[in-house]
Amino acid sequence: MVPFPPEKEEDFAPLFPEEILARGLAYAKEGRVKRVFRVGERLLGEVQGSEPRPYRVGVGPGLVGSCTCPYPFFPCKHAAALLYAYLERRPEDLRPRLEALSPEEAKGLLLRLSGLPEVAFLLKEALFPEEAFAEGVLRLRQAFRLGGGEEEAKGLLLRLPQAGEREVGRFIEVLLEAPFDPEPYLRVALARYLELGGDPAPLLRLYLKAPSPSLEEALLALGKERPEALLPLLEKERSPIARALRAELLFALGREEEALALLREGLHGVEDYLAFVERLLRLGRREEALRYAEEAVAWFGKDPRLLPLLDLLAAHRGSPEDHRARFLLRPNLEDYLALKAKLGRAFAEERPRLLRQVQDPALLARIYLLEEDWKALDRLLKRASPEAYPALAEALEARLPEEAVRLYLEAAGREVEKGTRRAYQEAARLLAKASRLDPKAARAMAQNFLKAYPRRLALKETLAPLLAGGP
Repeated sequence: MVPFPPEKEEDFAPLFPEEILARGLAYAKEGRVKRVFRVGERLLGEVQGSEPRPYRVGVGPGLVGSCTCPYPFFPCKHAAALLYAYLERRPEDLRPRLEALSPEEAKGLLLRLSGLPEVAFLLKEALFPEEAFAEGVLRLRQAFRLGGGEEEAKGLLLRLPQAGEREVGRFIEVLLEAPFDPEPYLRVALARYLELGGDPAPLLRLYLKAPSPSLEEALLALGKERPEALLPLLEKERSPIARALRAELLFALGREEEALALLREGLHGVEDYLAFVERLLRLGRREEALRYAEEAVAWFGKDPRLLPLLDLLAAHRGSPEDHRARFLLRPNLEDYLALKAKLGRAFAEERPRLLRQVQDPALLARIYLLEEDWKALDRLLKRASPEAYPALAEALEARLPEEAVRLYLEAAGREVEKGTRRAYQEAARLLAKASRLDPKAARAMAQNFLKAYPRRLALKETLAPLLAGGP
């Protein structure tokens, strides 16, 4: 087994990357190791790095340790420098001296050392862990205000076992002010709070002020364990957030009808109905879900947020009213054809009103193609804006390929005229679509573009793959 502290360079050199070891040796020769201590099987010291303040290094058996430098791995060059300095200086081990002190001598030594600020801080953490933790939370808030604080938060997580309920609660409150995502830290802190049998009231106040997934999970866990502590608090709150949390807790406790009754009381807006219908479906109460979906459509029929409920109604009930309501919010071919089939002769009267709702030229083209309304399709193509050509061409590919090619080529020409690399890429994409229908016409158009703009190297580069397979 390799001895530690090391007796010679060979005891630690093989454990270092070669470059790190060389830089550590250089640091030691330059006199950058300010202090070296030995305490049993551990070496401690300070090494002057690139910052004004020396880095503090600690190394133990197996080169396990830490350094305050920003290097992400250990051992670093400062650890190597410390080991080289130890071999040169061989400081006396402090542990036997400390163990030899009498109680009075040890007490006197601690009292003298307590006059040093850094030692006093460590002593306070050891003797008054809760107070020291509370001071750490204050420093954390100050760090948050300066836009940092993540390292301080990590340090407090390590000291959570020494903190009490009040201190952990304060830590949770401050974490909600973090300039970064506090969820990973909140989960650990909340687990400690629950372990201490924490009061639900402070957590509920924080949740109502700043809802977070971790706080909700913690409150539900606490409520399942001690419903008599949380439910009365939730009953006093009238906010929608409190009502939703109370309902979730009732569901978790198996009190389904109470929870549903509570959610029914809060059905005021579209989002309320969406959540309620989704809950009913999860519970397997489909008929009730359909009834409330229908009620929501009756109340808020023109709100686009209702589309999930209209999808539900169309899929499970499929009445003409369902398809009509969904078509009016989101015109689509499926509902158009469903209405045509369900209304029969009455559809002729409905058709003009439905078509007036369609703003998408491609959808109109698909409808006219299915109905073989060639006059209407011709009028549509004549008045269509060039921006609609690619979508129209795609709609026409199967039935009118020649017209689709024409539209693709015209749209590609407009892109080339823009003169940007992105526009050239779009033109190449459109030509590739045209090439599937008429390869010769697509290649001819690409060649015309290159002849018209011979100095546009980006255009030539973009169209090269299309022309590669040509004659």
